[in-house]
Amino acid sequence: MRKQPDVLLELALLAVRRVPRFLQGRSLPEYLTDELCQAAIERQLEIAGDALGQLRKLEPAIFARIPGGDLIVAFRNVLAHGYATLDHRRVYDIASTRVEELTSVLERLLAEFPEEGAS
Repeated sequence: MRKQPDVLLELALLAVRRVPRFLQGRSLPEYLTDELCQAAIERQLEIAGDALGQLRKLEPAIFARIPGGDLIVAFRNVLAHGYATLDHRRVYDIASTRVEELTSVLERLLAEFPEEGAS
């Protein structure tokens, strides 16, 4: 089955929407001592970055409308392959300050696609 851009946007959106819920207002020191929370947030950021990486290949024009899209995909690669040198403070910073903006962008882009089954 061929991936559609709206499916990839939705996968990324669902993942980034989970991040604030998983972070649950934890401070940086709390986050740094909570391995379960770290793993959950890292996984969601990895999923979002992977979906956006696929979007970049499938629909470059849509991907170009995501501010910092290339950085998001590059960060996904760090999460997936550079975990030995991963800076958890950086992950926390992204989770607590950047995810909200990305969520808004993805919501706007996804809203441009007609709903399935709409007449």
